[in-house]
Amino acid sequence: MNRLVLLLPIVWAWGAAGLAGAQDNPTARLSLKGLDAVAVSVQPISAAAEKDGLSQAQLQGMVETRLRQVGVRLLGPEEQLKRLRRPGLSIQVTTARLDTDEHIYSVRVELVQWVALLDDPTLLVTAAIPVPATTWSAPSVLGITPAETLKRDVEAALGPMVEQFIDAFRKANPRETALRGRR
Repeated sequence: MNRLVLLLPIVWAWGAAGLAGAQDNPTARLSLKGLDAVAVSVQPISAAAEKDGLSQAQLQGMVETRLRQVGVRLLGPEEQLKRLRRPGLSIQVTTARLDTDEHIYSVRVELVQWVALLDDPTLLVTAAIPVPATTWSAPSVLGITPAETLKRDVEAALGPMVEQFIDAFRKANPRETALRGRR
């Protein structure tokens, strides 16, 4: 019982963080229209999770490989900075190792782009200051897994989230995606 009580604030905090950004809906998908490429970044993984086999580089490779397979072009860091919207697919895997040799984990996939805030109706769009914002995201996944299956379970959670992004990207850019697929 104590274990559950201690985990509830952690799970609630991770879950609430997932509700703050955009979701995968028609409005969020509009923000993908016109994108021809994205950068991919996997946030750093905890030392405990790395010790149990989860690797930032492996997750990065998994996501990039899948995007390339379906014709989504990838941006390098320099090329991303040259883009007005600076589109980046951010992968966040948060873990906490429990004293029971289990990990509680959260997986989040979101597209971050630079947007301009127009609070002041007298502001011209060209004068607005851009800021990074989540414009699309897949629903977060929370789980608890034994240490020996952490890598497998995180990858199993991440895969469908990447597929959901690919689907949203294709629906927002049907003509561009079809043309890239023929090359």
